[in-house]
Amino acid sequence: MPGLEWREPIEGLEFGELFLGAITSTFFARGRFSGYGICFTDRRIIGFRMRRVALILKTPFVAAIGALYLVVILETLSGTALLALLLPLVLHLANWPITILTNRISENILSRKALGPSKLLERRRDLELRRNQIEELLMKSPGKGRNLLRSGGMGGYLKITLKDYRLRKIEIKIRGWNQHQRLRDLVINFSSREPKVRALEYP
Repeated sequence: MPGLEWREPIEGLEFGELFLGAITSTFFARGRFSGYGICFTDRRIIGFRMRRVALILKTPFVAAIGALYLVVILETLSGTALLALLLPLVLHLANWPITILTNRISENILSRKALGPSKLLERRRDLELRRNQIEELLMKSPGKGRNLLRSGGMGGYLKITLKDYRLRKIEIKIRGWNQHQRLRDLVINFSSREPKVRALEYP
């Protein structure tokens, strides 16, 4: 019939629940380790820890960097003066592009997991919050600048304040500017639906 749109049902949703979108990224973290996924519906916010996936993806690249360090140590111990001077410089120059390449590849693979919401919703959930449990959503954008320590720019966050003030705020750290913008769109979509949730943003 004209005017009707067929949507493939998503496993893990309640009857009549509308899927708004999901994002998984190595540039998100809850706690010390990177790798996190967030799913938004018109009723809930669902979070997933993805740190194991992120660590598995980065392991080969970390091993390559470790091998370079081992070569430097062995050559330094061998007493070859010229190599002892040059290898640390080579290692430093190689470490930067390897780190960038590692982040990009692992991010591309992990971000694709959000394209299959049914599989994402099958994962073990780190948090599950209903709309009526949430008092406020507060976002701070990460800086656009890059430096040697933070390839994704200075850190931002999403803080979720619950109506039950006995519970601690939930903070999801954000390092990437593009990832922040995508998450921001989902937060706006979620918060603007009835009953509305207060959403604020720091510049």
